This record gives sequence, C-alpha cells and structure tokens, in this order.
Amino acid sequence: MSLNNVKKNIALISTRPYEKNIVLLKGLKNTNISLLNHPLTEIKPLKDYAKFDSILSNLKNYQHIIFISTNAVDFFVERFKSLSIELPGHIIFSSIGPTTQEALENQFNINVHCPKEIYDSKHLIKNKIFNNLQDKKVLIIRGVGGREVLKDMLEEKGAEVNYGECYVRNYLPINLNQLHQETQNYNSIFLIISSYESAKHFLTQNKNYDWDWLESAKIIVNHPRIKDTLSVISNNIIITNDLSENSLLHIISMH
Repeated sequence: MSLNNVKKNIALISTRPYEKNIVLLKGLKNTNISLLNHPLTEIKPLKDYAKFDSILSNLKNYQHIIFISTNAVDFFVERFKSLSIELPGHIIFSSIGPTTQEALENQFNINVHCPKEIYDSKHLIKNKIFNNLQDKKVLIIRGVGGREVLKDMLEEKGAEVNYGECYVRNYLPINLNQLHQETQNYNSIFLIISSYESAKHFLTQNKNYDWDWLESAKIIVNHPRIKDTLSVISNNIIITNDLSENSLLHIISMH
C-alpha cells in the first residue's frame, strides 16, 4: 500500500487495549495518519493463578483446547513455561481468529484450527473436528467472564466444557467531549471498535450523549454483531476480518 494514496489529515481512533495500540502505532509510522489512543479496556493478570496452574498441570485430560484471543495465548504461554510442563501430543488446538492462531502456532510449532472467513464461535464449531464431541473434554482459554455461547454450543454436541481463565479485562471510561475536541481539526475520522463487549460499553458510557459529530466518522469493526450493536449511532460502519496496519491503510485509502 502506497502511503501517498492515503489522504492527509486523518485521525484513527483506536479503542483497543493499550498494548495493541502500541503495535499499531509502529505500523503507522511515517504515514499521514494520527493514531489517537482511547482504550475501552485494559488487560491485567490474575491476582492468584493457583486454579489456572492446576488446570495446566492436567492438560492431558482434555481432547480439545480453544483459545479465545491473543491475550489468552500470552498468559497461557507465560504460566505454561513457568510450570516447566510438556504439551500433550493428542490435543486438538483451535482459535477464534487468525491472529490468535498465528500466535499459538509460533509459540508451540503446532497446527491450530481456525474459521476461514467469519471469526466467531458459530463458524469455529462448523469445523469437522467438532463433529464427534460426545464425552470429550474441551478446555476454553479466555479472560474472566465473557459470553457463554461457545460453551453452550459445545455442550449441545455432548462435550464436557471447562474454562481456563487467565487474565482480567477491565473496562475504562471514555470521554466523548474530549474526543470531539481532539478530532475537530481532522478532515477524516476513523474509529476502531473490535469487540462486542467494547461496543456495548462504548454505548453505555455515553448513552445520553449527542452523537451528531460522529455521523461523519467511519467506524471500523471486525464482526457483523458489532456493526448491529453500533447501528443505533451510525450508518457508516465498515466490517473487516483484518485489523492489521496494512488492512487499515487499505480501508482508509478506499474511503
């Protein structure tokens, strides 16, 4: 992507966790895009890993392990290495998205299954590896809390499902008045919201706010469910499966 094709005076507001924004900032270096960091969430380790470590020590009991996010991979790897244990060879590994898939494959040199087009639980379990789950044990690696959709679908197929929760997601306030002031001098505004929970939090934080100034902004999301949630404030929403810097540059250049 030629940076000359990207319009000048562009604000890209990222509501993703700070660590992901730092990576994105490096990718946008030397472009005409100003990255404005306004994380809606922060990722923190657990205060006590005794329960999670016990789960890791008994991975041999599981036939499937599913990773929800790159954060899940990061904290899993950290605890796994601290325990000096081995990864059982019989386990089938899966992830919700390709970034998580890549992170896991790079860490362990293993094959990881992932949906091909739409990255969510519904499309993951369409994989034939989940056809015969009767009496199989499945471990879902994730943060504390979250949606129960994947667990419910796996149990409907006869699986015994447990969670390995290895980090905490804290929601942060966002001041839209401040954000409005920061973006007044930009010709184009793009806003990234990359999770359903963040979208709901964004709306709840600002439920009495006048959204008019955001009507000219383009909101970039990575799932139709997020688009549906945010449709109450905007009709200018772009869906992409890829939130890498190259993909974002392409989206911006096309809009």
